[in-house]
Amino acid sequence: MLKLVSINNSYKKILAHSISINGNKLNKGKIIEKNDIKLLNNIGKKKIYIFDKTPDHIGENKASFQISKHIIGKDIIINNPVNGRADLFSKINGLLDYDSKLLFKLNFSNDELAVAMMRPLEIVKKNQLIGNVKILPYAMKKKEVKKILNVKKYLNFIKVKKAKNKNITLIISSDEENLKSNNKVFSSVNSRLLNFDLQLKQVLYCKHDESEIKNILLSKNINNSNLILLYGSTSIVDKNDIIPKALKKAKGKIIAYGAPTDPGNLLMIGTLNNKQVIGVPGCAKSVVRNGFDLILEKACYDFIIDKRVIAELSCGGLFKKIIKKD
Repeated sequence: MLKLVSINNSYKKILAHSISINGNKLNKGKIIEKNDIKLLNNIGKKKIYIFDKTPDHIGENKASFQISKHIIGKDIIINNPVNGRADLFSKINGLLDYDSKLLFKLNFSNDELAVAMMRPLEIVKKNQLIGNVKILPYAMKKKEVKKILNVKKYLNFIKVKKAKNKNITLIISSDEENLKSNNKVFSSVNSRLLNFDLQLKQVLYCKHDESEIKNILLSKNINNSNLILLYGSTSIVDKNDIIPKALKKAKGKIIAYGAPTDPGNLLMIGTLNNKQVIGVPGCAKSVVRNGFDLILEKACYDFIIDKRVIAELSCGGLFKKIIKKD
């Protein structure tokens, strides 16, 4: 509890606010010693704000550590807390995954706690700061900490997920004579996969023709694949375009067509014999982040991509940065 006390009654209390003394500084959070009282008296200070920590409190660093340990998964490291702040770092390359509603509830339910995280479903690197847990006053009541630790839903709800081992096939259909001329797609897709410690297992080529694509989808070449990427020489502009029709003729199923992302709205999601199929948009040729990245990330981390997931991409789905001239 914050209190205004006389200097002589501040011994062994926690200094609430920093104080400058002849060019030096008594930092907030400091335990006030006898020499500090002498210095404060010398400058004519009569009263100061202190935090009165009682046996009912847990120190800020200990509280932030205990709460952090409760809410994080095994692939997250807690840095030693300083000034009540415990920084959280990822142990691995992966995908940050947590329920944003739970994070909201955790912050909303306690005025003395602030848990700040990167956005959910963002790709993170090993040793990257992904969030922190901050105790706002200098200590927190034991009963409040215990209340958080007793909520089972908070247990390990913040995780960094590893990409699943994927056997990924890229099929490139082209109208050009040299079918293998479109290597820009191969290199840009593979560079994206390397972010998840994955890579393409194979690249198959065929003419941009309904029957040709259907035949390659039914061939033994993709039997071991569990993720198929279909890139055509023309964009998928309709459910009855070449790539969707080829997938249907191969007895596959279209789950969703189009996405509220820009660039990257002309894409398709489907399945074929329990394999996930992505009709890749033209913007995949670019290494600049776009709507295709949002879909590929989810596929590589075994999310079930349905129409709802696609619709939810609309929040943050605009990647273009344009300022219109007056």
